[in-house]
Amino acid sequence: MLHDKTATLILIVLLLFGSSLRAAHADALAVINDLRRNGCSSASPALQANAQLNDVAKQLANRTSLRAAMQRSGYRADQSSVIRIGGVTHDASLKRLLSKNYCSTIADRALTQIGVYTKGKEVSIVFAAPFAPPATGSATVVANEVLQLVNKARAQARRCGNKRFSAAGALSANTTLTRAAAAHAKDMAVHNQVAHEGSDGSSPGVRATRAGYAWKSVGENVAAGQLSAAEVVEGWLSSPGHCSNIMDADFKEMGIAFVVDPKTDLGIYWAQLFGRP
Repeated sequence: MLHDKTATLILIVLLLFGSSLRAAHADALAVINDLRRNGCSSASPALQANAQLNDVAKQLANRTSLRAAMQRSGYRADQSSVIRIGGVTHDASLKRLLSKNYCSTIADRALTQIGVYTKGKEVSIVFAAPFAPPATGSATVVANEVLQLVNKARAQARRCGNKRFSAAGALSANTTLTRAAAAHAKDMAVHNQVAHEGSDGSSPGVRATRAGYAWKSVGENVAAGQLSAAEVVEGWLSSPGHCSNIMDADFKEMGIAFVVDPKTDLGIYWAQLFGRP
């Protein structure tokens, strides 16, 4: 399942008053952080300046696309927004224009870093939430969290699309299923795709058998782009087919794995394998 939460919003406004721009990078950052604290929001944390995003903002000022600018700068964003304003005469006018038109972007707590570039009468501002997947070394912790969330979901009756499920017993972690899930997550990352069919044509059952799991029934959920256990489980529960796998009382064991590859389109790939031995 592809559950891509990544949202890139580009807001462009050119307000030309014919006067020179005097606000420097540091001034624009101070104005925006003041709006996050006092003008647009009561308690949003200050944005952190980022050199790569400054470079992105510079490229945008020279009419490079956001996607190309991000790639060239080496910055990978989970979310991003862009504002370009022209003709600002001083910090007070910049603050007025931003608070009037862009408070929703400025106050967005999901956006944590910023880049600013001024060119002539224009100022380009890039807001971003960096791509921050779980560390590979935390795989066991993440797997345990997914298992806990899945068992919490199974502990209560639930509707998955048009199908109603009664509460089901808790699943147990299985290292063989986890090994099969890890192999498939890696395969999806290597081939930059999200699919139940492996690059060699294998099915979930074939992969479980190949890993050494003797099964009566198996099921699989896949996903990509989610950056936490909570996010990936929430995505699966919101999809009828994947929710049905989670709630299926026939399954007794589960394996879960993720693989991170920032060079791919979605950056992180998840595989969850259910089984009844």
